[in-house]
Amino acid sequence: MDLTSRRFLLVLVLSLNSVYISTQQDSTTQEYSTIEKNSTIQKNFIQENSTIEQNAKNKKKTYQIPEVVRGDWFSWENGRNTRTEINADHMTDRGKIIYMNETQRLNYTFIFKKDTCYHCVKLIVRTINILEKVELTCVNLPPNVNATEENVCGGLRSDQQLITLFSENYKPVNCRSSLEGVWQFAYQNRFRFTGECNHPDAQIRSCQTAGTQFLITNQKFNITYKKCDNMKGTFDGVVEYSCLGDWFVGKNHFFAVANTKESRKDEKYRCFLKNREDDLYIGVSITAECNTLNTVEKSPERLHITPVKAEVVIPGCRLPQNMSGDWINTANNDADVFINETHIIEEWHPDEGRYRRTIYVCQEQRDSRIMMARLTVDGCQKDYVCFDFIPRHHNIIRFRKGLAVIKNNFHTVCSWVQFPGQIKWKYDLLLAKYPVPVRCPVAGKFAFKQVGDIIFETRILGGVTLAPRPNTYCKANISDFSVCDSDQKEIAIDETYCLSVDHLGRPVDIYSDPDYQMKCIGYYKENLKSYLITFDELDPYSKYRCWVYQRAELNRILMSQAVGPYCSVNQTVKSWNWTEGAAVAIDMTEYERERDQCPMFFDDGTNPWLLSESHIRIFRFGSSAVCNTPSILLFVALLLSIFK
Repeated sequence: MDLTSRRFLLVLVLSLNSVYISTQQDSTTQEYSTIEKNSTIQKNFIQENSTIEQNAKNKKKTYQIPEVVRGDWFSWENGRNTRTEINADHMTDRGKIIYMNETQRLNYTFIFKKDTCYHCVKLIVRTINILEKVELTCVNLPPNVNATEENVCGGLRSDQQLITLFSENYKPVNCRSSLEGVWQFAYQNRFRFTGECNHPDAQIRSCQTAGTQFLITNQKFNITYKKCDNMKGTFDGVVEYSCLGDWFVGKNHFFAVANTKESRKDEKYRCFLKNREDDLYIGVSITAECNTLNTVEKSPERLHITPVKAEVVIPGCRLPQNMSGDWINTANNDADVFINETHIIEEWHPDEGRYRRTIYVCQEQRDSRIMMARLTVDGCQKDYVCFDFIPRHHNIIRFRKGLAVIKNNFHTVCSWVQFPGQIKWKYDLLLAKYPVPVRCPVAGKFAFKQVGDIIFETRILGGVTLAPRPNTYCKANISDFSVCDSDQKEIAIDETYCLSVDHLGRPVDIYSDPDYQMKCIGYYKENLKSYLITFDELDPYSKYRCWVYQRAELNRILMSQAVGPYCSVNQTVKSWNWTEGAAVAIDMTEYERERDQCPMFFDDGTNPWLLSESHIRIFRFGSSAVCNTPSILLFVALLLSIFK
């Protein structure tokens, strides 16, 4: 190739390269312009969104007052009647709502604006008819300060006095949760008279009629006041109240009422106060406000109430005579039970209130079932309950209790389907309040091993001994379970017992006392398990203890002690912890020595009605065996006279 051709090719390559470079630059410039255009659009979109959000924030939120707060309300404020109307967005003399916050359920904080003034109002919904209010006076804020809860409501105090608002268009509610029963009462009013007016005919009656179609009858109660002689300020009159609902503040139980026969607003509404720990006193306000009731004792008017029976029921049958007396019902918080020929009176002490009492009246009996009318003293309803009793044995009455029925018919009340029909069940127990010891079903001298949550421990009954006990060397110490008294009625348990004897076979340690002493008061067999009930006056948890026992071998017995006076259905002789209601389980092996004079005895409780009293008798042989009693001498003299 000549020189000219080479030059031409070089020029052609350079021109093509320049064209390619210019093309690449144009495409790159176009891409950069596209990216810049997209970023500009995105910036504009973000600015528009931020503007919208800012406008939404700047736009004021509209609040509406909850419907439960709306209505016409009456209150007694600053010594005068006050009427308050609350609608969807306004409150009387407070202005329009601009803020609302529900700090707790039915506990609202509002900010109202009237002209340039801000009002902070806190409303607590107690019932559908009762509100309680706490508020601050008018607050004026500078122009550059927002009306927030911190700025307007910062002056509210937790101990500020509550103002009670009563609904003028109230809807009565059922009185059962507020007050139910019939009571005789004594009353005192600090602003009318001194002392206490106690008239036997003064009565509070708040009774529910079950199944009535007129609900208003269950929404009212009456208080009958009686005048006391020589007490000025007492009066005769009947006041009928409609219940407006109740609420709790700590242990205080408040309930509000409206006088159905009163047209004056300030005399129409009243508040009552009860204490859950002492329900035999009631405080009453003498104005339409609840803030005067701080305690029952310091209330303007106080009622001392005593429950009485709503009606008298005539007995129709008699209970077995051997059931009469004082008992303990282990199925109802160790309730005190008194039984006579026709009545069963049960009184127990629950966690709330002083006591509860129920009266059962015998109505009809067939076989082991007895239909009884039940009268709850603090209630009005009379119903019927069936008891299935097993004849008494020892200090125990076993029974089953059916469901309460309103109908007075034996076939309905005492039908077997009325008894709770669990797959596993056992009879409840009535234990004698003052038991008489019986012969223990397990007797003898046993060494035992124990396991459990509450095991037997070494202790000294009666505290410190009068004099130091002599130190005795023991080769072996065991845990001892003994029933060795002459009547075999008392169990002695020694957690650390000295087993050593002297050269004559007599026990070396004769000064030690048992750690536990308990008396046997009854035993029986049920569900193929043998049960024993013991009584220990020094037991700090329960004087009565239930045991499950079983004979495992000829000289080996297994026992399990319950934590209380009754045994759980699933408790066995090997139960030892709380999951089965047991405190400790012991495995006993008989070890009677020559001089212990403690024979072994066992009864599985199949026939607890069998009289098995026993006394240990020691037969003496020799000259001391000659009997010179007058009866024998008389018999010998009679024989001699006949043969003569």
